[in-house]
Amino acid sequence: MVNSLNPVPILILMGTAGCGKTSVAQQIQQLLHCVYIEGDALHPEANVLKMSKGEPLDDDDRWPWLRVIRDTLQEKSKALYSQENNKSERAIVLTCSSLRKAYRDIMREVSNEYASVTFVYLKGTQELLQERIGARKDHFMGAKMLESQLATLEVPDETQEQVIVADIRKDPLTLAKWIVEEAHQRKIISFAV
Repeated sequence: MVNSLNPVPILILMGTAGCGKTSVAQQIQQLLHCVYIEGDALHPEANVLKMSKGEPLDDDDRWPWLRVIRDTLQEKSKALYSQENNKSERAIVLTCSSLRKAYRDIMREVSNEYASVTFVYLKGTQELLQERIGARKDHFMGAKMLESQLATLEVPDETQEQVIVADIRKDPLTLAKWIVEEAHQRKIISFAV
């Protein structure tokens, strides 16, 4: 018997600090009533402490965290896989800066039997990102770390990676609706809102 179920769509909202990953992801979650995972919540305490001191993470800090994200996505997508294809709840939205292609490659290791991973690059100018970070309160990512993130960023290449590039000048709800519609038009998700 041939399985007629499509892989669970996973949208990973990526970009530097200040691009609105959490705000937009929460709006997508409300639109789709899907699973929402805040990637930063999966950081080990040592990483959070390091970042709260204004120290950027190095790859030795990131690799274990990215593997936890990958494994979490694998587990959640496998659990959702048997639900009907056309249900919006049968999707996952996750936030993770995913600045380098090597980091994104780890998350793409989720079995394509159960899931389809698409990165959503929330793109903005350095000035806008800096302005947004400066306005934040009670967040471990300091404004001075933006420069380090921009230096690390490897912009996803749409010819090599499954990615949606989204302009962050829109408000979070408008941007979330645009992303969902774009994903639907590209047949990444089989449902519209």
